[in-house]
Amino acid sequence: MARHGADEIPLEIERHGSGYRVKIGDRWMIADLVDAGPYFRSLRLEDGTQLALIHHRDGNRHEISLPDTTIHVEITDPLSLKRKRREDEMGGVGVVRAMMPGRIVRVLVNKGDRVQKGSGLLVLEAMKMQNEIQAPADGVVEEVYVQAGDTVEGGADLVRIE
Repeated sequence: MARHGADEIPLEIERHGSGYRVKIGDRWMIADLVDAGPYFRSLRLEDGTQLALIHHRDGNRHEISLPDTTIHVEITDPLSLKRKRREDEMGGVGVVRAMMPGRIVRVLVNKGDRVQKGSGLLVLEAMKMQNEIQAPADGVVEEVYVQAGDTVEGGADLVRIE
């Protein structure tokens, strides 16, 4: 979901070859975005339109400067919202579960490891995107229920932290 001023705009982004397939509202388009410096980007759309832009990001807030205008957009990742709700419900410790079905790409912790809130536990690939699942609180990894290559369903136990 993207917010521009008071407007909320449905937004979907998928990898498509070396670029992206983007759905804004009801319209799909193909776009290639190339980094040309720390903040400078080159954007080419499927109709051949090419734009040079400057992009600054602060969390979910993005400032995109084009030659004749600057746009301020807030992009909300539904996975991060779901993760935040889950952290609030868990109170920090307990079993970390998969938010959606996917494949475990990497396990970053072992049983007995001490973790801090926000540190990576594992990487889950879902909907063609790799998502780092983070520790909801400080604690000790009591159990790791998965290994790299495993396929999991939404709600599956991944790691227990106490």
